[in-house]
Amino acid sequence: MYDHRYTATYQDCLERYRGRADVLASLSESLVELARQPFGNPKLETHRVKRAADDTFTSHVGNHGHRLIWRRVDNVLILLLFGEHEAVYRRAERLRLEIDDSQNVLRVYDQDPVTERPVPYSERRSGEGRLFMAWNDRELTEFGLDADQISVLRRLDTEDELIVLDDRHPDRWRTALNLITYANPDGRATSVGTAEAAETEAAETEVGEEVTADPTMPAGGTLGAALRDTRSHREFVPVPADELARVLARPIEDWMVYLDPNQESLVRREMSGPARVRGAAGTGKTVVALHRARRLAAAGKRVLVTTYVRNLPEVYRELFGRFAPECDGVEFSNVHRWALGYLYRNDVRLKIDTEAISRAWGAACRRELTDGSALKRAGLTRGYLQQEIEWVIKGRALTSLDDYLKLERSGRGTPLGADQRTALWRLYERYQRELTSRRACDFTDVLLRAAEVASASSEKPFDCVIVDEAQDLTEAAMRLLSQVVDTGAPDSFLVVGDGQQSVYPGGFSLGTLGIQIRGRSFVLTHNYRNTREIYDLAAAVAEQSGFDDGGTQRESGRRVVRLSRHGAAPVLSGHDTEDDHDLALCAAIQAAVDGGTGSGDLAVLLPTNVMVRRYRERIESLGLPAQDLTKYNGEPNRYVKVGTYQRAKGLEFKHVFLPRLDPDGLHEAKQPSEDDDTYAERLDLTRRQLFVAMTRARDALWLGWLGTPAQALHTVVGKPVR
Repeated sequence: MYDHRYTATYQDCLERYRGRADVLASLSESLVELARQPFGNPKLETHRVKRAADDTFTSHVGNHGHRLIWRRVDNVLILLLFGEHEAVYRRAERLRLEIDDSQNVLRVYDQDPVTERPVPYSERRSGEGRLFMAWNDRELTEFGLDADQISVLRRLDTEDELIVLDDRHPDRWRTALNLITYANPDGRATSVGTAEAAETEAAETEVGEEVTADPTMPAGGTLGAALRDTRSHREFVPVPADELARVLARPIEDWMVYLDPNQESLVRREMSGPARVRGAAGTGKTVVALHRARRLAAAGKRVLVTTYVRNLPEVYRELFGRFAPECDGVEFSNVHRWALGYLYRNDVRLKIDTEAISRAWGAACRRELTDGSALKRAGLTRGYLQQEIEWVIKGRALTSLDDYLKLERSGRGTPLGADQRTALWRLYERYQRELTSRRACDFTDVLLRAAEVASASSEKPFDCVIVDEAQDLTEAAMRLLSQVVDTGAPDSFLVVGDGQQSVYPGGFSLGTLGIQIRGRSFVLTHNYRNTREIYDLAAAVAEQSGFDDGGTQRESGRRVVRLSRHGAAPVLSGHDTEDDHDLALCAAIQAAVDGGTGSGDLAVLLPTNVMVRRYRERIESLGLPAQDLTKYNGEPNRYVKVGTYQRAKGLEFKHVFLPRLDPDGLHEAKQPSEDDDTYAERLDLTRRQLFVAMTRARDALWLGWLGTPAQALHTVVGKPVR
């Protein structure tokens, strides 16, 4: 296995392809092959680069003519350039690795565009755009560009900047655009006499396995010693090739805090105000959040890491202790638990009594949901109405019927007219009176009261608040959290989440909360967790529905995600009888254990708590220890985890098993009192929950059903014939 080192020249080349997920995905696959077998690998077609420094090679990437240029120093592969073959060959001929005698560190030297002398790339990079670095001034002049044009081109970083110039003056900038598009000033594909000839010449000297026969050979000489010097790490970022393999083999808890070197800059970045990190499942959002918490705590900041799910903070605390045992300035707490403690510390006592809440809700429904009620006529279920009050009316801290009548109910698909909203407001007021008569409050009341206390206080208990799985929080919770920190200070407020993984109804808008993140919003697109086979299957379920992601418009269910890992296809297992289904599940679990996967790295996820209890008993009947996810605290153990889709939020496992994905198991049948819009909204929520459950799997996924599969799986297994 070969280690990699990233260079600034390589990272700058990648910037050109940030919007090309297909190209970056191919590159990721090639990097895996490069670590495994750089020479004699038919997938890479590695060749020496003629007229470049010794031990400089080019490897094939994808099917669009892209090439990766790298240099071998001892047993380290230094990634230098990436792009279309003609341009990267030209730059490769000019790049040098030399020891800077003034500091005795290794540096990348490039060619000065005017003098054509070698200069440290860091110097050239600080005063020049990236787009035309492949050509020096003399060559651009020979292509017919004048001095004024060259001066402008030297400032450009992206093709978009050049396209703007070309749109304004197409005749003046056509040559420059042809260079970027075709690597040819004439605007046509490179002729056989240049690029293809170079490929042919390189093929005649293709590198064989004998180059790596002795990995200790001194290919770099003193360069190797300079590269190993830690002072060189600023320019040559270490990426151990075997690190990923080691982490994959360790307990899943170690994998859950693995930080890819590409994410390091986001961890270190100083944010001038509130910021947001979002991205699809498996892209490392929580990992970035935890490592940022470590950095901020090390700087003496008081940090709160919070989320909606009750058991996640305990898991995060345990994971954090595994890689940051020296930090004690981070508090991990569920938002409702923290709010209760905050009220207690401020001498405010609120009573949370779930039985009193249930009785208050039942009494309110009996009084307001009469046969002539607009809510009855609309076919809205009690469960839907309770969610509307919890997540919309109270969740968004509405104070009047007029506010509710004017509200855009983002995150809710069932339209409600003025009559229904008026009736719902009366139901809400009745419910509040019933709570008051019982001297009780619900969980949202806790958040609202805590926000009042925080707003009236001049003291801020935290310097930084990090909100994970933010898509599942209400506006009331977000408002509270933004009030316990000075959001105008650097690195003060970080929102992390993904609307496509929302497993609860409702939603919020950061803008309406006064939280401005312009220029500080980051989207992660590289899925580190799932294999392509697992993610593609899950995406086919989720892409049927759009979703809200805290912005001003609804997002498409189809997303661009890069994946580097491949694995076995998920198992789709349909059965005629319940016994056959359960026996197949037990056999699959036993096979995973027999295959070497630790039982503590397995999870069985289900839609209801009733099913959790049943299947936990089934697994224990195999002789395997099982644990309810509500009891899991992030510490590695030998228990098979069993829990609901909601409880699995923020977690991941090597193997995931999803039983009873049939209409009965997922309660897909339309209820008698349910209208079409409410039913469609519920199915959308089910698909999102199933997507979350499927993407918890890192290496293997098993899906089982009894009879016919649920509607959510029709795009995966085909719609059954009835």
